[in-house]
Formats: sequence, structure tokens, C-alpha cells
Amino acid sequence: MTNEQKSGARTALALLLAINLFNYIDRYVLASVLPTLKHEFLAGDPNQNGKAGLWTTAFLISYMFTAPIFGWLADRFPRWILIGTSVAIWSLASGWSGLATSFAVLLCTRLFVGIGEAGYGPAAPTIIADLYPIKTRGRVLAWFYVAIPVGSALGYAFGGKIADLLGWRWAFYLVVPPGLFLAACCFFMREPRAASGAKGPPRLRDYRGLFRIRSYVLNTAAMTVMTFAIGGFSAWMPDYIFLDRRAEFPPSQNLLG
Repeated sequence: MTNEQKSGARTALALLLAINLFNYIDRYVLASVLPTLKHEFLAGDPNQNGKAGLWTTAFLISYMFTAPIFGWLADRFPRWILIGTSVAIWSLASGWSGLATSFAVLLCTRLFVGIGEAGYGPAAPTIIADLYPIKTRGRVLAWFYVAIPVGSALGYAFGGKIADLLGWRWAFYLVVPPGLFLAACCFFMREPRAASGAKGPPRLRDYRGLFRIRSYVLNTAAMTVMTFAIGGFSAWMPDYIFLDRRAEFPPSQNLLG
């Protein structure tokens, strides 16, 4: 790898790491202001918690069904264009969440956040795989994925604190500018697929072959169970603290901030 290639790889990693960080900040702003949103849109509703849970469910379902589609596109079209477009979609959808005037509008915005994030998720690791050799790839991907816990924590803290200071709508508005800036940066990046010597897009039999790889099946099942558990915990933890443990904390509707 030449010095120019190393510099390009580091730039791509830094950009993807920053995007992944804001990915999870955007995702957890909703949870940080959930008690306020329930009061705003669902006050007095006997099925308040059930409906509030649909905001997170909408994100997860749209992500689940569109991620394979974007993965297929990432094998056939320039990935940086796909990533930049996806980041712009979820950033604008987050801003749109701040403009929501009803339960249904907020539900719709979370669907689009899921679609945007689904376009980024499958493509980003493959760019890193093309840029870094196998002997260093694991270490580089570890840096990439450290953005998940860090971004999640920042999403709680940022969303809660901004909602305390400026109102819950601003917690969504303020994530838009950095997201659009990062999206714009993607359009100036060079597609590394040709340089990596990667083969053409996979065929149907390649997908079927995945299910014969025991480690793939087991890890996919484990990730499914982990996402189910962590998804419920992360979505409802702020609400639980606010409603059931609020006496232990200073008075605020956004305790995690």
C-alpha cells in the first residue's frame, strides 16, 4: 500500500467513523426525549406505551426490510454515492421529526430514519474491507464499531440536555447540519472497489451458500437475539428512569441529559 493509498484509507475511515457516530446519536435522540413525546402526543391515551413503542418499531422494521435491498445496490453501484444519499435521508428525517405535529407524523419520520440508516449499514464495512488488508482489517473495524456505544451514549446525553435547554424539537433539529455536511463529503470520495480487485456482484447461489456456513448462521442468530434485547432496553430505559426512579435524580424530564 502506497503512502497515497494509506492517506486515502485513513480519510475514508475517519469519515465513516464520524458518520457511524452520528448514526447512533440520531438513533437515540428519540429515546432520550420519549417521556416528553408521550406527554406531547399521547397524553391521556390508555394505550400510551404501546403507541410510543411503535416509533422505535417503525425504525426497526423499515431498517430490516430495506437493508437487504441497499446491500444488493451496494454490490452494483458506487457505494459512496449510496452512503451520502442515505446519510442525507436520515439527517433530513431526523429534522422532520422535530417538526412533527402528531403521533402519525412522527411515526412516518422514524420510518425514513430507518430507511436512511439501512442504506449506510451494509455499504460502509465493505469499503473498509476493500481499503485494508485482512491482517489489519479486524483492528480497523473495531475502531469503526466503537462508534456504536459512544454514539448511543452521546445520543442520550445530547438529546436530553438540548431538550432541557431548548425544547425537544431542537434535539432533532441540531443533528441535521452535521449530518448533511458528512453526506456532502461522501460525494467527493473515490470508490475503492476497482483498486481492490474485488470480483463482480454475488449471484443467487452465493447467497444460498451463506446458510451452509455454520459460524454465519450462529452469529446472525446471536445478533438477532442481542438486537431484540438491547433494542427494548435502550428504547425504554429513559422512560423507566423518569417514571419509576425519578425520586433518585434531580427533577428533569430528560434525566439522561
